[in-house]
Amino acid sequence: MNDTAVTLPFPREPKYGQAEKDAVLKLLDDGHLSEINLGPATNALEAAFARLTSTRHALSFNSGTASLHAALHAVGASPEAGVAVSPMTWVSAITAVFQAGSYPVFCDIELDSPNIAATAVAGAADACSAVLATHTWGIPARMDQLAAATELPIVEDCSHAHGALYQGRAVGSWGAAGCFSLQESKAVSGGEGGVLTTMDRQVYERALTLGHHPVRLAAELTLPDLLPFATTGAAYKYRMPALSAVIARQQLRSLPDRMLAAEQNLATLRKVLEEYDAPVTWPSIGELSVRGWYGTPLTIGVRVPDPAELSRRFKAAGVPVRSLYEDWTQAPLLQRPDLAARFWPHLARSPYRPPTREELPNFHKAMRQMIVLKVPQIPAPDYMEQVAEALAAVLVRTLVTA
Repeated sequence: MNDTAVTLPFPREPKYGQAEKDAVLKLLDDGHLSEINLGPATNALEAAFARLTSTRHALSFNSGTASLHAALHAVGASPEAGVAVSPMTWVSAITAVFQAGSYPVFCDIELDSPNIAATAVAGAADACSAVLATHTWGIPARMDQLAAATELPIVEDCSHAHGALYQGRAVGSWGAAGCFSLQESKAVSGGEGGVLTTMDRQVYERALTLGHHPVRLAAELTLPDLLPFATTGAAYKYRMPALSAVIARQQLRSLPDRMLAAEQNLATLRKVLEEYDAPVTWPSIGELSVRGWYGTPLTIGVRVPDPAELSRRFKAAGVPVRSLYEDWTQAPLLQRPDLAARFWPHLARSPYRPPTREELPNFHKAMRQMIVLKVPQIPAPDYMEQVAEALAAVLVRTLVTA
């Protein structure tokens, strides 16, 4: 086992297949690549996401970040009170809070998952106007516990979790709004793009005013306090290109098969790792829950003295680890309000306070102990067996004998 390494290539199919190519060519033949109203391409994608999440409304954007900005605006994020956010997320989920005119209040993650902890949210609620909960690496956040912890509106960041369920209910339907990214690395991609889902007509219309064309606003706005915006909106250019919409629509069709293959691959990985008694654990999602597929987080059960060296050894053995996110909380943009205020002047007058490492012990432990694997979305049992054997071998050499 000491010389074990992955020799098979990472199993993959082309990201965009014949169905996506046909949809693009049809759109080019039709000659309409921009839809300022609710055109056929965006209408079909929005309807598909509403069905995926069992919500009443879905609204397309040109990026997942734009959908977060619109959602936070729609639920009333405030400059006087912050937005509770997790540090275990991509930086856009943090800067979207600034864009929406508020500021982040960092809350620690759970001990046994990469997601924001309900207890931390409860402790920060008095200083907040909303909660932004990321379903990190596709692991559904415990939405029932978050809802019980606060009456604040919750925006779900579903950018890692297309098709995921929590306790039998789709992510993107639990909170006041759900936000999906369609960036190329995601399970459903349009190249770029985003979708907001909600059950609330007011949230939908408020989000619509932020970045959609007056033609669509005039056709869809019904709430009296929003009608004055029908001719202008806020004039952000947040519409999704029709090309992105038709590509993502085809990607949604293949999502169930790809999710099933990834689940079977993970089962193979777990079985072999258990046979080797490897010191790793997986986040528990519950019997009625289904995870999304952006990355697979594993926690090393013995102390990792040097995470960078462990990652180097995994990569040398061919184990498909992906990099964890940076510790954004310690980045200059988050530590120096004067820098952030250059982009978002409201911060100069806000109660924003840079976070300290001591406030987020579970997050910093996870940054040392957690690895994230890429799992193929086509059947690959032989490859997954090699990955498990190589992963176990690296752990034995690096940790158990340390």
